[in-house]
Amino acid sequence: MEKKVFFFRLLRKLIMTVQLFAMTMLIMFGCGEPLMEYDVNTAIPVVECFLQEGADSLTVRVYSMEEFLKDDVKLSRPIGQLKVNVNNFELTETASGTYSLHLNEDSIRGGQEYALNFDYNGKNIEATTTIPLPIHSLTVEPQSIELWSSFYWNYSDTTQVVVSWDDPDNSFYQVYIESPNNPDMPSVGIFRYRMMQPFKGDRYAVSIREFRSTGTHTIYVYRVGKDYAELYERISASDLANPVSYIQNAFGIFTSISVARTNIRVYEASY
Repeated sequence: MEKKVFFFRLLRKLIMTVQLFAMTMLIMFGCGEPLMEYDVNTAIPVVECFLQEGADSLTVRVYSMEEFLKDDVKLSRPIGQLKVNVNNFELTETASGTYSLHLNEDSIRGGQEYALNFDYNGKNIEATTTIPLPIHSLTVEPQSIELWSSFYWNYSDTTQVVVSWDDPDNSFYQVYIESPNNPDMPSVGIFRYRMMQPFKGDRYAVSIREFRSTGTHTIYVYRVGKDYAELYERISASDLANPVSYIQNAFGIFTSISVARTNIRVYEASY
């Protein structure tokens, strides 16, 4: 599953932000300033699940909420021994708080609806997502570029690398660039992984100056849901006063993605 592991890393950040949401609201509730009509307390679970179009399995993870006490912090823990169902199929707990389902000869297909359901602390946890359609006609122009050293760099060069695709339904997209840089060197502007903000459109342009090393750079384009886009925006804006959750009686995310990729080759310029 291409680059799905990166989304799991991102989920760690989402979950940490959810914990901050909860801490902020609990403090503000304590000050007599309720911000939203939601029963916010540490008994609320945190859910994470990305369904990827074309995959033959799915995984749901469930965690407890962190508790920020007067003199201590009660860390988030996996919640085990739940009966987690997706589309009326009960998932198998493969590790504490991790529930999986293999689809055997079937796969997750675009246009299908998936529904999550389980009980926790006397409340019904529910969420749905519709699998996005595959991304078609993904192209990049130019398909190769030459890399000059910073000494010879022409800073007046405004050439852009443009990635484009078909967008028949005005979806949200996120562009992720994986470079052959290893390790990352942010201090000099060299990154191995770069994830862009979700946006609507059928193209994304980046300056050729962003490609700082020779080799094959892989560009992934994800079609993502509105729920993911809104949660990502909250994180980027550090908006802790207005949490967003599309899961009934829980925080986190139950969403779906589709992905396509293309490559651009960077050559060392000959002087």
